[in-house]
Amino acid sequence: MKALGRGSLASALKVVLDIVWYVSWAALVFASLVLVAAAAAFIMDFLGYEPGFLSGLFNTLHQHGWVYPIFVAEIIALMIVTDRLRRIFATLVAGDPFVPENAGHLRVIAIAIASYQILRHVTQGAVAMVLTLMDSPVEGGAQMDVTPDINLGAWFAVAALLVFAEVFREGARMRQEQKLTI
Repeated sequence: MKALGRGSLASALKVVLDIVWYVSWAALVFASLVLVAAAAAFIMDFLGYEPGFLSGLFNTLHQHGWVYPIFVAEIIALMIVTDRLRRIFATLVAGDPFVPENAGHLRVIAIAIASYQILRHVTQGAVAMVLTLMDSPVEGGAQMDVTPDINLGAWFAVAALLVFAEVFREGARMRQEQKLTI
């Protein structure tokens, strides 16, 4: 099986990325709707209204609704990475990987992964703070571990993607110079 062009491994991976893209959109819509419902439950509780037939659902949303903004941000990071990978794979399917745009796509992917890692650390701290302020016990009586959990693989991927972005940029520049040479 060939690696580039139509009917290649790159085209099969592009189809998988397209599926992930549309599933991510569906997950984003669902999480956003739940976030709106959680906000409505919070407002109703703040105003003193007690929903009748949906009280169990609203109580669950009121207690666990703070997770959904984090979930929405994670889905958006996934969608950014997926979209840029789809664009890169489109050039691979076309048989022309060394286009200047691919360097930018790789940089954006690296920034999205780095942002996600930073968001993960910030949200872990925020969750610990909220649980402490709300005096909520951790389920099962477990202790919260506040030691830093740095994902070295993700940070290595960020560095590697930035290097690959420069390789693609230089490859595109060299290809452009070659086209201008007689």
